[in-house]
Amino acid sequence: MKILVVDDQPDVVAGILDGVNWRALHVEKAYSALSAAEAKDLLLREKIDILLCDIEMPGESGLSLVAWLQKQGRETKCIFLTAHADFPYAQKALQLGAVDYLLQPASYENIEAAIWRAAEQLQEERFSQVYEALGKSVERETLNFRRNVLREYLLEIRRGPQKVAEKAAAFGFLAPSRAYRCTLIAVQEPGKNQIDDFLLYGIQNILEELLQACTEQVTVLFLEQKIYLAILALADNPPEGAEQSIEQGLETLCRFGSRELHMGLSCYCSKDCVRFEGLPQEYQQLRRQHRQNVACSCGLILPKKQSTSSLKPELNSTPFVRQYDIMSNKWAGMLSQGLGDAVRSEIHSYLNQLNQEGGLTPETLFQFHEHFLPLFLGAMQHWEKDQDIFSKVDYDAIMQAYASLPQMLQFVDFVTEYVENSASKGKCQGRSQIERILSYIQKNLTRNISRSEISKALYLNPEYLSRLFKREMGIGLAEYLIQERMRLAQSLLKNTSFSISIIASRVGYVNFSHFAKVFKQEFGVSPSEYRKMCDPQGK
Repeated sequence: MKILVVDDQPDVVAGILDGVNWRALHVEKAYSALSAAEAKDLLLREKIDILLCDIEMPGESGLSLVAWLQKQGRETKCIFLTAHADFPYAQKALQLGAVDYLLQPASYENIEAAIWRAAEQLQEERFSQVYEALGKSVERETLNFRRNVLREYLLEIRRGPQKVAEKAAAFGFLAPSRAYRCTLIAVQEPGKNQIDDFLLYGIQNILEELLQACTEQVTVLFLEQKIYLAILALADNPPEGAEQSIEQGLETLCRFGSRELHMGLSCYCSKDCVRFEGLPQEYQQLRRQHRQNVACSCGLILPKKQSTSSLKPELNSTPFVRQYDIMSNKWAGMLSQGLGDAVRSEIHSYLNQLNQEGGLTPETLFQFHEHFLPLFLGAMQHWEKDQDIFSKVDYDAIMQAYASLPQMLQFVDFVTEYVENSASKGKCQGRSQIERILSYIQKNLTRNISRSEISKALYLNPEYLSRLFKREMGIGLAEYLIQERMRLAQSLLKNTSFSISIIASRVGYVNFSHFAKVFKQEFGVSPSEYRKMCDPQGK
């Protein structure tokens, strides 16, 4: 245990250091300071357990020093020493959580007794923190075991509902006879990096808070890439309007994802309640619903009622084939004339109208992709006589563009912009591609984007993208990304009150220490030092 004695009178400090039996108190070392400023310097260097502090000192009072210490988040216990029995002082000391308030001259016995009380209080708090941490650790492990058992059951790795239910119950899952509702939560933003445990626990905590009135338990599982499942155990006696409360809670989660996490979330929620044995089938039903959302619509998505009277025809049915053949021939001619902008506008309108009318499904989008590929190849061969284009594009991204409507539209944009720029004599194609790359970077700078993600989003070969960027910008892509993130971090540190850890996440850094290291390499000072330089008054 370490103690710091602070008093502006050297004789008082020397008397306490010499007169108190530190060994009997199990004090490892007793430090001294003659002012609040000197004490702050020492407190920043050493972990002090107990502070014996005078109240009235020149420059800064002991009360102010303890208030500063609390803002630092320290658990140091304070004992005030003062020659003035003023009630306002005593009241402020109590508000600051002081262990004791001793009037000088205080006997060494009274000082030692106060130190014993402070030490006991500190020990109790530390034991409490240890037990609390152990409790949270056990709770987390129990939740993780429950997640693993349920995940294997839903993916049909474990079979036998009764045995799985018993296994899940051993880790805190509620009775299999209870009613459950499932919600599949998908991260819809194309090209987004794999989400870490942060989102899993974030969804868990948000839903627990939002749905506590109508559920007994919420268990959120990570099932596959960008797919989460929330199993909601309903309350035995749910309040009136519980179903609407659940849907409102899910809508709130989607809004939070868009506003705070900068990602699109889709929540698919069934209307019906199921028992434990029905959970795998319920998950598969929600999974099919998610696959049908090729437009990547975000928000709460409830099951649509099937109408046999107005089913939309598939793209390969006769009317659609005739309609598409006519438009396809028209688009091919327009592309050969360099009218990329007009083709882009028509295709966007065509696919968006198909989506609004309910005719856009995974099947129709796949068939459209198959029909559009010959247009792409024909246009590339027409405008790139030396076939060099085929060393510039990312074929994996092109062949998978049917995965969603946004990806398909991005592919269409790539083809039509390339044609338009190739036909334009006065426009440098390389600069046009750079403009698209820079635009994508600026729109996604708050995420940890990579060369691979940028190249796939823009249908460019990764090696070609690196060469092009270096040639046109005079700087490597990785170095440019760091510079732009640090420039944004500078602005946030100077113009906002966000904590440095929040700013690190806002510029795409998950690891705070790595962010601080890169920032210092770039500017020669740490983020906290830079913020102090911008606001020396600490306002």
